[in-house]
Amino acid sequence: MEPVCHVGEAAVRRLRELDLTAKDVRRAIEGGLAEARLCTEMDAPGMAGYAFWSRSNRTFRERMTPNAWTYSNSQSILRTIHPSGDFAITAVSGSGMVGEEDADFSGDVRTKNPKGSAVAKLVERNFGQLSFFPALDESEEEEVEANDLPTWFLLYKSSKAGLMFELSLPVQMHGKHVDTWQERIILDDNPFLGAEFDIKRLDEIPPAAPVDVPVEFKGAI
Repeated sequence: MEPVCHVGEAAVRRLRELDLTAKDVRRAIEGGLAEARLCTEMDAPGMAGYAFWSRSNRTFRERMTPNAWTYSNSQSILRTIHPSGDFAITAVSGSGMVGEEDADFSGDVRTKNPKGSAVAKLVERNFGQLSFFPALDESEEEEVEANDLPTWFLLYKSSKAGLMFELSLPVQMHGKHVDTWQERIILDDNPFLGAEFDIKRLDEIPPAAPVDVPVEFKGAI
């Protein structure tokens, strides 16, 4: 199956097929942003990025669980699971051309942080389940586990231009970074553009201001 990038109305239709709306996706980003903005230089280094990751997943869960979605933290992957049990979604920091339509499906969009064996196995399973919505035998329906589900990544990237995001299905990784995608869903309207939405700056240690200590010489006694 050829990789496909859904943009504009096609993106909205694809989200609808996943029982999602554009507002569901944007709300997760808003939640992460609100939490990250509470961080200051008094926090631990990297806290804004960690807070964004945790709260974007939490916000998405809080929005979707009233619609019978469930969730799992198995293997420290914060999945939100569709009511059918056919797929899951997790918010993950990205790098490269996140949210850009003309990005190549292999190499241009990557996860920001290196990933371990749990994510490697997840991506390998995604590649082996390119039907995306695997039909389960009735005898297997109750036995499916979160770690066996096709998992989409809600990728977000912070820069001086603002926050870029997309919902994409990973199918391969090279080295420690996921960098190959089967589907990418990119919304036209991005309300998070502009330097004021750059959470990365919150994790940068501001340069210390020089301390000017006046020195006075006393006259001879």
